[in-house]
Amino acid sequence: MDTQFNWKSFIYNINSKAIVPVIGNDLSNIRLSKDCIAGFENKQALLNAGIDEGNHIKINLYKYLPVRLWDIFEKGNISVPVSVNSVALHLMNIGILENDIILAIKNEINLLTPDEIILDPYRKLIQINGFESFVSVNYDNFLERAFEAEGKHVNKSMNFSIPFPAANPNDRKDPALAKIYNLMGNIEGYNFAMTDEQSLEYLYMLQNGTDTIAKELFDTIARKNILLVGSSFPDWFMRFFIRIISNERFKNSIKAKYVACDQTLHDSELTSFLENNATKVIPIDAGVTSTEGETVYKSSCEFIEEMFEQTTQGGASKANEIKFKEIAFISYSWTDKALAEQIRSEFEKNGVNVFFDDDELKTGDRYNQVIKKYLKECDYFVALISQNSIGDQSRYVYDKEWKFAIFFDDERHYIRPYIIDDTNPIDPRIPEEMRILNIEKITDFGDLGKVVRKFILENNLTPINA
Repeated sequence: MDTQFNWKSFIYNINSKAIVPVIGNDLSNIRLSKDCIAGFENKQALLNAGIDEGNHIKINLYKYLPVRLWDIFEKGNISVPVSVNSVALHLMNIGILENDIILAIKNEINLLTPDEIILDPYRKLIQINGFESFVSVNYDNFLERAFEAEGKHVNKSMNFSIPFPAANPNDRKDPALAKIYNLMGNIEGYNFAMTDEQSLEYLYMLQNGTDTIAKELFDTIARKNILLVGSSFPDWFMRFFIRIISNERFKNSIKAKYVACDQTLHDSELTSFLENNATKVIPIDAGVTSTEGETVYKSSCEFIEEMFEQTTQGGASKANEIKFKEIAFISYSWTDKALAEQIRSEFEKNGVNVFFDDDELKTGDRYNQVIKKYLKECDYFVALISQNSIGDQSRYVYDKEWKFAIFFDDERHYIRPYIIDDTNPIDPRIPEEMRILNIEKITDFGDLGKVVRKFILENNLTPINA
């Protein structure tokens, strides 16, 4: 096994938005009070499967669910392997309807309180700026809950489902927001894969859906590298899954593939296959602290913590080491707020001070007392032009901010217009004073860093702590 993990290259790929994380069961953990489980018939099975934390027990969700299913539908000690697959198959064999089992799983997950769900690894993942799409093979909704807990907007999840299609053709994705693809279904959707056979069927659906129901997924990750994190698949499934999701052969592959899963290193044949076929296995083993030449992580959650530290305090923070004196006023239509926030974030990440009016209530008093001040004092007026901003000339952004900036531009020459959608730069609805300027068009929101760096160079911004 290659023992050297190139963190520098890995972080560069993240910062370049060139990696898609594939999230698995290892990350979905819960913490329950022992009083809570005291009445469970098979509480000892939970205690055996979890980690004792005094008054609480920490346990993986997918070790908790089979115990609860048995207690709900069966009696006595569990007589099959304690997995959702084995318990679900047993219950269906004794006549329990599949839909009843699905409803029971949904109910058990939805009953978990925010205090009981350990969202930290999910929250750290979504705080890493380079991840703009997430693929999940879990059927819980912890990833969606993490976005909510972080106060971050996200596109409506695409929940793959059998027999119904995954996507509504009328649903439009906001390019400024993250996308979530729940490949094995989700409790928020119609159904999900409980058993190994059902997981295989979902995988078969993916393989045959590159031009149909899964087209959006494959288009999104077409040129992306793959990071399996916490997805401890068995050997037979792992090989097929990586082949299908990467959409290329293992040998002579173009995409980088990383596997950071809790159980993979324990399967020597699978590890050998991956390492010899252009896939880097991150060493994760709870029983080992280190090997010669490389750190061994105790869990995929610990690897996420390291990745978070590397991206927020390592290479990703270098852009923030230089701050600039000038202030940019970003003017946008409230309807375009999500895109505007992404642009603001990129300016700030590159050390540019930004004024960004985050108040939806655009009153005359606010304009006179707050906005006018910043319009006068800012060094650059960054006007985000779109169908939304030019569609109604009576709207605040057009009638107040743009008019004043145009008036002030006569002596300042500080307007820097950017088109953020398919608006024609010679559209007569754009003020003439802006049309005669060099209007930049942002065509790739995945590479905003290039746009901002060009802004810095062309306007010769003044570094204050180089």
